[in-house]
Amino acid sequence: MIRLGMIGTSKIAHTFAQAALKAGGYRLQAVYSRSEETGRAFAAEYGIPQVTASLEELATRKDVDAVYIASPNSCHYSQAMMMIRGGKDVICEKPAVPTKRAFEELLEEAKNHQVILMEAMRTAFDPGLEKLEELLPLIGPVRRATLEYGKYSSRYDAFLNGEVLNAFNPSLANAAVMDIGVYAVYGLVRLFGKPEEIRGLNVKLSNGMEGIGTILARYPGMIGEVLYSKITDTIGESQIQGEKGNILVDMISEPSRITLKLRNQEEQVFELKQDPNPLYEEAKALASILENRDIQRAEWYQKQTAVQLGIIEEMRRQTGILFTGEEDPAAEETL
Repeated sequence: MIRLGMIGTSKIAHTFAQAALKAGGYRLQAVYSRSEETGRAFAAEYGIPQVTASLEELATRKDVDAVYIASPNSCHYSQAMMMIRGGKDVICEKPAVPTKRAFEELLEEAKNHQVILMEAMRTAFDPGLEKLEELLPLIGPVRRATLEYGKYSSRYDAFLNGEVLNAFNPSLANAAVMDIGVYAVYGLVRLFGKPEEIRGLNVKLSNGMEGIGTILARYPGMIGEVLYSKITDTIGESQIQGEKGNILVDMISEPSRITLKLRNQEEQVFELKQDPNPLYEEAKALASILENRDIQRAEWYQKQTAVQLGIIEEMRRQTGILFTGEEDPAAEETL
């Protein structure tokens, strides 16, 4: 049983808490919130016995084995480092950190303290990705993969009215590629690995926040495309084109309907059952990795996270997405 501490009480934290309780293998032990009132309300909802407004206290608690971090992106690195040094396994919401180098530093520290660091990327644990991997060989050599995920943010209307909420505050290490594009980038990495080269284009909003973007990725013999947005919705499907046929995916972040269209054959449709809680599969898999100390499996996911972060960082370098405290990302290639 993993005695879990939680950092943050946002919507995603509620979803993960519910998923953890449903998946089993966890005991929700403590929650950190800057607001004691908010923390107590969260704790009461999920039967959490300990509430703290001190990260230092959470890091040193003997009754906490692992910590789930659901704070703003800009806080992930320092909070993860503190928990790791406190001897805690860490589950960090996607994207784990803004740079590949920062992730590697956390991994090294985790190794030194004999704990496990995992990115909470729901797509990584979705059965739909396994189904896509199974179907890919059927369409022959893949020549193009267009993975698209756009979601009109519920906070964009406030932005248009002059109110900048956290989701559109670039000082919190926010960007459309960090918040939305990361799902499609992960899908590209999972299915095709590390690209040889990428090219990026985007549109920024009036405060410098990235609203929409495209990544082109060159692989031997194929082209990958990632299309993402926080200010428009995706209507069509993601598509993988092979010489023998195509695969269509309704939503690359959490596939529920995959269509296989082989040339001169009747199309096949695969309806995938999804748990009502989108983080259920993630919570279940992470519990297994942590409880069984499955280092080999953890490293498999960690390598994908590192490639994903490298692509995002290179995209930011090319398009001038600079977060507070960073040097100019145009200075050196990071892929």
